[in-house]
Amino acid sequence: MSQLDTLHPQAYCYYIELTGNERPELLTSLTASEQALGEWERVHAAKLPTWRLWTNANADTIRYTVAHVIARSALPQNAYWLLQYKGADHGHPRMLHPQFHTR
Repeated sequence: MSQLDTLHPQAYCYYIELTGNERPELLTSLTASEQALGEWERVHAAKLPTWRLWTNANADTIRYTVAHVIARSALPQNAYWLLQYKGADHGHPRMLHPQFHTR
């Protein structure tokens, strides 16, 4: 695990998984500032279109960024899952989107 830590020293790892039928290549539509957030990588082993972002940015910044990247790709705003992991520790993810409210 220490090898992973040296490869990705960022505080968080975010998983962005699309849930719709469309399979866009989101990495080609990133702006320069979005690319500068951290290390973006496509997860090719996943069944659904999935990306991983290693970054120090907080959850609100990532939610805002992902919503805009998806909107530019003309995908429904709710057609994705967003998970936050602490660094390289993928044992306890935090669900950031979708959020379900019961009132």
